[in-house]
Amino acid sequence: MEFRRKALENLRQPDELDSPVRLARPRAWMVLSVAAVILAGGLVWSYNGSLARSVDVPGLLTHPQGVSKVESPQSGMVSNVYVDTGAVVTKGDPVLSLVEPQGETQIIRAPFSGRAIALLVANGQYVQAGATFMTVERTDSKNDRLVAVLFASATKAGQRQPGDKVDMDVSSAPSQAFGLMRGKITSIDPFPQTEQQVLDFLGGNQLMANQLLNKGGPVRIFVDLEPDSKLPSGFKWTTASGPPFRINSWTQVTGIGRLPGERPIDWLLPKK
Repeated sequence: MEFRRKALENLRQPDELDSPVRLARPRAWMVLSVAAVILAGGLVWSYNGSLARSVDVPGLLTHPQGVSKVESPQSGMVSNVYVDTGAVVTKGDPVLSLVEPQGETQIIRAPFSGRAIALLVANGQYVQAGATFMTVERTDSKNDRLVAVLFASATKAGQRQPGDKVDMDVSSAPSQAFGLMRGKITSIDPFPQTEQQVLDFLGGNQLMANQLLNKGGPVRIFVDLEPDSKLPSGFKWTTASGPPFRINSWTQVTGIGRLPGERPIDWLLPKK
């Protein structure tokens, strides 16, 4: 058979043991060399490189004393409301008049200065003694100023300390257009607050309390804003000019704090 004859001829031929054998082509060696360099560079970077980290914390712009409730000292029918929502009131200003059951009219005055956040009564409404009829963002302190109050979880709060810089994304001034507002942490509450304490600080605003507690936590972080009287907003931003308008209190923000970099290898190897 033809197949058997060729097989026998191949067996009779001597082996070419002295002939060089090509294990890989030059192009393959180049590919292997490049892969080795990339692998070595990756190992060096994983040990000596640094990955930027940040922590995001929700909050709002307000004043250090927050929002307080104003309660009626007596019962009666509302005959007049002297303030509007958003109006600034001074301690002692008349804010409400009540007609008592005996027919006498009593004037209720503001117990402290601030800005009226919400009015909960209207003319003709009957108010019980001790009922809240208004919430006021207080501005009656000597050290009154607009600040950012962030609400962080205990873990996130533990990663920050007074003096750390914080940039804030302001809801009324999109960061894509105006950048971030500059600030610096002045104090961090030593203990977490209860939900009721957070609610009281917000003047009973349950909706905002739920948002801040769900996205953040019960530890308050106070941030002083960096002022700049030359800018329309009155504060410094990561951009040269920031927004062309004033930033009001009771505006929601997200604080972005920079953390020390972390080695990439620490993400791969389990920590002891």
